[in-house]
Amino acid sequence: MIIHRPSEEKELKSVGKWTMIYGRRKTGKSFLVQNSIHYDEYFFVNRDRTILSKGKEGQVDYNALIEVMRRSLESGKTVVVDEFHRLDSKFFDYLHSMEKSGRLILLTSTLFLAKKLLSEKSPLLGLFHEKQIYIIDLNDCLSALRHRNLGKRELLETAIMLREPINVEYFDSKKSIRESAVEMLKGSVNAVPALMGEIFLEEERGLSKIYESIVRAVANGKVVSGEISSSLFSKGLIPKDNPGTLQPYLATLVDIGLLKRIEVYGKNRFAYKVPSPLMRLFFYADEKYGISQRRLSEAELLRIMAELIPKIVEDGVREYLAYKFGLGEAIAESKDYDIDGLLMRFKKPEIAIEVKWGRNIGMAEIRKAEHTLAMIGTRKKILFVPDKTGLSSKTLEILDPGDL
Repeated sequence: MIIHRPSEEKELKSVGKWTMIYGRRKTGKSFLVQNSIHYDEYFFVNRDRTILSKGKEGQVDYNALIEVMRRSLESGKTVVVDEFHRLDSKFFDYLHSMEKSGRLILLTSTLFLAKKLLSEKSPLLGLFHEKQIYIIDLNDCLSALRHRNLGKRELLETAIMLREPINVEYFDSKKSIRESAVEMLKGSVNAVPALMGEIFLEEERGLSKIYESIVRAVANGKVVSGEISSSLFSKGLIPKDNPGTLQPYLATLVDIGLLKRIEVYGKNRFAYKVPSPLMRLFFYADEKYGISQRRLSEAELLRIMAELIPKIVEDGVREYLAYKFGLGEAIAESKDYDIDGLLMRFKKPEIAIEVKWGRNIGMAEIRKAEHTLAMIGTRKKILFVPDKTGLSSKTLEILDPGDL
């Protein structure tokens, strides 16, 4: 199955200057370039620094790479160097000294290096158009599934899970997405932690345990900095239970796309979410049930899926509607109520959202949603359900996956 990403494909095609594309491993960077851009030379740098020339003479040495790059770029051609960060610093010096001709496209999974090379103190500043690749937009996944014969619930759950490109490899149209995700979880014991592997520079590897533990804590429901700090302190990863010390780590994880930060309305704080459904499922299952330490039955994994998928759907729907309405995201919490989503215009809430993802939505759930969403005055109030057939409300606009 191929999921097209038209907005990203259009941007990459339209940029005429040198481009640096970066993002976490397995987000589809190489696939995007290979399938949306005409290139003349494509080089891939292995971990051992050997260099492969795609579709040509196979392995080449560093001097051959430099010579082919020079000739091709001088003649106005397009050259791609994938995982260029595995080359040493003399390659960066060479880029700085080159005459800027042709089109050079660099791809990297080391996000810290990408940020460093594009920083204001870098000699490469201004040479490259920068493009960060995240997981696939929900809109693109829904488009890819539009003509498949899926029920409304299955449509949305499938689209959300397929945002993670690795899940596309496990997708089996003969199975439910939850059954396919079980196969994915069984095969991800080593794969998911490895997705974070090359995000950090070698000198940052000593901190990677802290970063991974933060993502694990957030996946397990510790969504504010105080809860995250307590979780890391209990594991002996930080010397003091002090949320302030975690702010640089949280900012970095948000910056590179491993976490998403959402405003908590009326509070001077933020909630953090794991945008990747694969990472969220795996780290939740590992922290709570030790999936990496023992074999879980299919029934147990399906039960874990049932626990977490409603929360993943809630976050996906809030993000999608914010994008469609062109508004910012927030949530609301108090001792009397929680509101799944507020869509904000600057600091003012315009739309309130409640997501009910149970099997049987009846009038009791609708009345409860009406009461909860009335707590904050907004011009529009939305109740999102798996199937709105037969449901009605005088104060709420009821939507289901068909409306997306």
